[in-house]
Amino acid sequence: MKNILWDILMILTGVALILFPGEAMDLTIKIIGGLLLVAGIAGVIMGFRGRGAYQVYTMGGAVFSIAAGIIFLIRPLVVERFLPLVMGVVILLTGLFNIINAINAKRAGASRWLVSLVLALITVVLGIVILLNLDGTANLLVTIIGVVFVYNGISTLIMKVLNRV
Repeated sequence: MKNILWDILMILTGVALILFPGEAMDLTIKIIGGLLLVAGIAGVIMGFRGRGAYQVYTMGGAVFSIAAGIIFLIRPLVVERFLPLVMGVVILLTGLFNIINAINAKRAGASRWLVSLVLALITVVLGIVILLNLDGTANLLVTIIGVVFVYNGISTLIMKVLNRV
């Protein structure tokens, strides 16, 4: 029963996306931009303290993070166009990982692994639907992503309860 908090957060985020798609998109972009900026600045500080390859790796990632954070904060419309793509990929990958978890649950002898597999397959389909509908309006896609987030959070919780994954 690990990471249940993540699933609950996924459900709550989905509800917010459904109820306030425009505001949720703008707020999400600004929050992510701010976090990227702060993480980048922290990375630069850590990079100066590091040595060798670690320093180069940390500084490179930090500079990228700062640049991305600035883009998120200054050009949110550019980010808004790519956010549905990123979310579609995240949902698709979650579904694929859930398929692996369902197969592992079957191998471990879980009796309800098939329910987990069906839920995972639905998640994969929903991820593909998002990826195939990137031309739609941002608010509609945010609402769809919200529905998928709610579904994904609930289905993952069900999988964890049924299979103790």
